[in-house]
Amino acid sequence: AALAPILLLAVAIAACSSEASTSPTPSASAEPSAPATSGAEPSLPSEPGDLEALIPTSYMDQAPETLDSGRNCSDANLGSLKDAGITEVRFAGGTWAFGAERAAVLAVFTAPGLTAADLADLYLESAQTANRTKITDASQPLVEGRSGRRLDTKTGERTQTVLVWPSATTDVVNVVITNDLPDARIDDAVAAFEGR
Repeated sequence: AALAPILLLAVAIAACSSEASTSPTPSASAEPSAPATSGAEPSLPSEPGDLEALIPTSYMDQAPETLDSGRNCSDANLGSLKDAGITEVRFAGGTWAFGAERAAVLAVFTAPGLTAADLADLYLESAQTANRTKITDASQPLVEGRSGRRLDTKTGERTQTVLVWPSATTDVVNVVITNDLPDARIDDAVAAFEGR
């Protein structure tokens, strides 16, 4: 439930279209080599060194409540990524909830040629079309010395921030999504990636 307000900002991608697991263990998975289809998009398995290994194991001295991975390959879910030539994006993410709708998602997305700007454009597109969501700021901060994008929005009384920046790993983009958390906690989330 704590994740839901965050996902109002970018339901297609941030929602992690697979079902979230209830513990920091990936949920049941599909064959990773199976071709993407426009139908169901199940979770992909975690393998040593795969995307889940890029998710911080601790944030605010807590392990993630859920850890999941999956992929999006339908036109509806890819949105503006399709226009950028992306036909499938894989992702993994951890969710941390702190009560009173305060929450954070720390995630990574990957696809050949995927850039932080591409992913930021998707979040911007989602925010622009979301009901009752007002964009309060959009900026291009340096994150870990890399060119990132930040989007701040407000939906009702809730504030959301999406921060994306290139990973140290080629074709991987780091993402922090927060709901009702101050900048200091966003900085902590970035630090939790430990320069990855």
